[in-house]
Amino acid sequence: MRYLCLTCLLLLTLGANAQKRFVYLNNQDQPNNITGWLINNSTGSLTPLAGSPFNTGGQGASGPIESMAIAHTENGDVLYAANGGDPSVSILRINPGTGSLMPIGASPFLLNDSIGTFDMAISPNHHLLFVTNDSGTVIHVLAVSQENGALKEVAGSPFPAGDNMSGLWVTANGRFLLASGQTHNAVSVFAIASTGAISPVPGSPFAANASVSDVRSNCANDRVFTADNGSAYIDAYSLAPNGALTPVPGSPFYNGATGTGPNSFDLAIAPNGRFVFTTDSFSTDITSFAVAADGALSQAPGSPYSTGGWLGGTAITNRGDYLYSVSFADGSVNGEAIHPDGSLTLVGSFSSGQISPNGEPNSVITYPALTCPNAAAQ
Repeated sequence: MRYLCLTCLLLLTLGANAQKRFVYLNNQDQPNNITGWLINNSTGSLTPLAGSPFNTGGQGASGPIESMAIAHTENGDVLYAANGGDPSVSILRINPGTGSLMPIGASPFLLNDSIGTFDMAISPNHHLLFVTNDSGTVIHVLAVSQENGALKEVAGSPFPAGDNMSGLWVTANGRFLLASGQTHNAVSVFAIASTGAISPVPGSPFAANASVSDVRSNCANDRVFTADNGSAYIDAYSLAPNGALTPVPGSPFYNGATGTGPNSFDLAIAPNGRFVFTTDSFSTDITSFAVAADGALSQAPGSPYSTGGWLGGTAITNRGDYLYSVSFADGSVNGEAIHPDGSLTLVGSFSSGQISPNGEPNSVITYPALTCPNAAAQ
């Protein structure tokens, strides 16, 4: 029995290592397309996918840092891609063996809106997709078909947001939508009803130290972090059961970056919750923070780390072993190996070759998608 169990463990390990993983970049070209790469599980380097780039069927534009999301459906996984140049969301089936993307029949889904440049977030149970625009003050809530990933607006959508929102995130328990407010230098927290309707929690919005470009919460549902593109600092909060935010001791925390910014732009949190990573726009740096038990942040050894390009969006792999960030000036993706102490080593820079005069790639996502083990399944 002992040898059998050891054999089973070895087979599971080999299976996990053999699983194909991919990186996707929303190029925001006109017409819009997505570049895809295969991740080398051993090195983190990227190999272009056959057939890449994949057309979205929409028009791109400059800017969105969280313009992709991934959902599980009964007939496979789908990637949602916002088209910044028109008010639509493309729905693309992911081939888990090849990484190729294929539009489903209902794609792209046209929103009842007049502007593009969308950022989005998926609920942990993959039943709801939240979409916003940093030039408007509403949030669209879309119901996700569990059969094929098709979308439709829930009753009452779009909902007033009270600010220009540039980033969205749903807490792992599925109870709250976090939204980063640019105009009011604050984080808004919305309670999510069973119907998908959203409403501000008492006390929302909660003050930040500057204009907020992105927001994230951890898998334990007790910490929230923001990237503040109006400063070189990161806000850290305690998240109460009712959705209220309270700054942790020492917040905000300096990102240590240098350059003409140096603004904190996008965030990623390690699956184990031990590290927070931020890209520092208009510098070439990525900052790595260790997270203390009380939520306080301290920089990892050697942080910040230079990549050689001006950085926008970032994404972490589902195993927490690699971090990928976008150099938006040249449309390339940088890969970093994540070490046990949170330090980073540059794997390489991989060009999409797709940057256009009218678009600006910023949004990057990894597949399989990063998920929390305790995420809500209701």
